[in-house]
Amino acid sequence: MLSLTFIVVFIFCAAIAIASLLVGHQFITTYNTEFHRNYFYYLVTFFSFAFYGIWAPIITQALLASMENADNVIGAVANFLPVLGVPFLVISWIMLVKMGFSLVGVPSKNRAFYMHLVFLVLFMAAILGVYFFADVKDWSFGEQFAYVEMGIFMGLELGYMLLFTGIVWYYSKKQKRASKKIIRPFVQLMLLALLLRIMVLPFAFNSPWILAVLILLYFLSNFIPLFYLKLNAHRIFAPLYAEYPNEAKKEFIYSKYQISKREKEVVEQICLGKTNQQIADELFISLQTVKDHTHRIYTKIGINSRMKLVQMVNG
Repeated sequence: MLSLTFIVVFIFCAAIAIASLLVGHQFITTYNTEFHRNYFYYLVTFFSFAFYGIWAPIITQALLASMENADNVIGAVANFLPVLGVPFLVISWIMLVKMGFSLVGVPSKNRAFYMHLVFLVLFMAAILGVYFFADVKDWSFGEQFAYVEMGIFMGLELGYMLLFTGIVWYYSKKQKRASKKIIRPFVQLMLLALLLRIMVLPFAFNSPWILAVLILLYFLSNFIPLFYLKLNAHRIFAPLYAEYPNEAKKEFIYSKYQISKREKEVVEQICLGKTNQQIADELFISLQTVKDHTHRIYTKIGINSRMKLVQMVNG
């Protein structure tokens, strides 16, 4: 029964990760901004670590237990595996800092990398200080090590999230932009998502049943701010548009793929960089009708994004 529960939770986690990455990729093909690219890579590395750092130890424990290995060997291997996933975390933290600069439209140049490097060095120096001055040299890779490992990961992630929040807050305060009403709640949701992950992880060793629920919450945490941004992205980001539209190309596409009169109007609006809601207002149709027309246009042409359509009509 317990193994079946973990299989179901794994499937849900995989579904959440896939859905998140699809939304992240859709952002790139619709807006193609530096922020959306950074956000997509952040999501990729976050979920990569989530699978490697959380699911790999669980699967490894199950496999080693079936081979009748000693409990201390199983625990040591399972607790050490998340360390190998650290490169994913490091990249996600770099992307998080870059997200902060790109979200408020400030060129980061090399600042994001230097801030990341300085913070990482200071934090690791603090950890080494604790190691040498506290009596921890005899720790094994048991449960005590797992808690220390978890504390280091969560401490670093909290530090980078506060850095991300500080960058957005500092620069957005100096700017007079209507997008603040969307950006700030998004940042707050990112911070709350991290706090949720921090709160649930210490209970991971209490019970396998609790662990299954906590893993699901861990994966869901980053989906919440992503979903919020998906609902509000059109209010702060301008979609891709055809900078150099070629009328001959457009007429060829209309003729070749039998694009209807109403669909042509939608294509023209897309080429102008209008959002779906703006297209609906311009053509006096519902938002769902715009989405239906867009889907049919993409299906007829054999593409799957606004980016590809814009590329086709550009001269």
